[in-house]
Amino acid sequence: MIAGGSVNHSILYTGVVIDDESLVEDSILFSGVRIGRNAKIRKTIIDKHVSVPDDEIIGYDVKTDRKRFTVTENGIVIVPKAYRFAIRTGIP
Repeated sequence: MIAGGSVNHSILYTGVVIDDESLVEDSILFSGVRIGRNAKIRKTIIDKHVSVPDDEIIGYDVKTDRKRFTVTENGIVIVPKAYRFAIRTGIP
C-alpha cells in the first residue's frame, strides 16, 4: 500500500506500507516492511518485518549506513530481518 509516498524502480513484496511524503528508489522491500512518513530510502534491500521510522534516511550517506548496516561494494545497503531502529529522544 502506497499512502502518499513515491516509489521508483523498486520491488515491493506483499504487506509493504509506504507512508506519506516518503521516497523509495532502486530498492527491494520484503514482506511486512513499513516505511514511515518523510523517510528516504535509496539502493537498499530491507528484509522482512522491519518498520522504518518517520524521517529516516538510508542509502544516501555510506559512512552513516555502515555504522548500522552491511553495505556492499556497489553501495547497496542491507537492512536485516526484524531490525529495530534506535528510539530517538530528540536530545542532541
